[in-house]
Amino acid sequence: MENIPRDQATAQRFFARMNDQQVDYAVLRNYEQFPSFGHDIDLVVRWSHLPQWKAIASACAAEFNWSALTECDHWAKSRSREHTIQILRFYSMEPVEYLQIDAFHATVVNGLPLFNEEMLFGGRVWDDRGFYRIDERAENFFRLFQIARLIGVAGTGERIARYTERAIGFWNAAGDLEDYGARIGFPRILSAVERLKCGELRCYKQEIDRQKRAWWTAQVRAHPLRSAATIFNRIVDYLRLYWLRPCGFAARVCASGEHRVRLDAIMSRLVGANFIPAYTAGAGMKMRHRVLERGGVVVEWVSAERSDLIVDAKVTEDEVTAKLVSLIVGRHSRVLEGPSSANE
Repeated sequence: MENIPRDQATAQRFFARMNDQQVDYAVLRNYEQFPSFGHDIDLVVRWSHLPQWKAIASACAAEFNWSALTECDHWAKSRSREHTIQILRFYSMEPVEYLQIDAFHATVVNGLPLFNEEMLFGGRVWDDRGFYRIDERAENFFRLFQIARLIGVAGTGERIARYTERAIGFWNAAGDLEDYGARIGFPRILSAVERLKCGELRCYKQEIDRQKRAWWTAQVRAHPLRSAATIFNRIVDYLRLYWLRPCGFAARVCASGEHRVRLDAIMSRLVGANFIPAYTAGAGMKMRHRVLERGGVVVEWVSAERSDLIVDAKVTEDEVTAKLVSLIVGRHSRVLEGPSSANE
């Protein structure tokens, strides 16, 4: 594994150990370029196997000399298992690298579980590259909802086209979309997909949204008490995360003139390396809130006395980067601290 990037080598070893230790899991999506997953690896993991999942990730972080492995528990605090996500983040400070592994327990539509753990594991597929994937029908049915959610969002045209080609290709070959949809509560899904095939994206989105509302109503009527509790917990989760924005980070920086330009270039590199999802140094409240909600970094210009970081002629770009990375990593509790972060 010496000739492949650290994140890819880590992913290969992670799945090999998950298989060897017989942990029940399945990859949810974005496995096409395995062992490259881009920003993060999304899995469904059996609830009782979470300690093994965490121990395996920790062992991989140590083996491949990641600077730190941290645990974000903000979505893990939900009272509903279906909404819970355990998140582990691998950080390297030199060079700057990042990998995230998320453990899900259901796929959710309008706050209610469409596929729970057992349904996702039930028809899981062994991929010859060395990992399990979720049931292909479940994957490509939920992908239809992903497409609808992306429609109208700036910059998502390529993803919509790619997801559409994959989903339509699968269901054309499978030939049982209508029957499958009816079994899980979407008897008219074929009518929506016909809109998608014709390129009528707006109509497709409207039809999917209508069918999701009909499915949601049927679920609430069939299971009123359970649905009410699940939806209430979802609302509480969103309110807590909306107001607290716990994954976001406000960096108090003292810099002026050309040194603000230097900082902007450094932050752009961190975004390009997938180390952070976004950042802003603007004063607009709407943009600041959006960045914090995504888990990004908001730069606050302050005096030297109040700052976490001073950017001036005395510090190099490497020193600024190292300090920023240290602040970002410090947002969450550390599961493992590697050798390169011990002296931070």
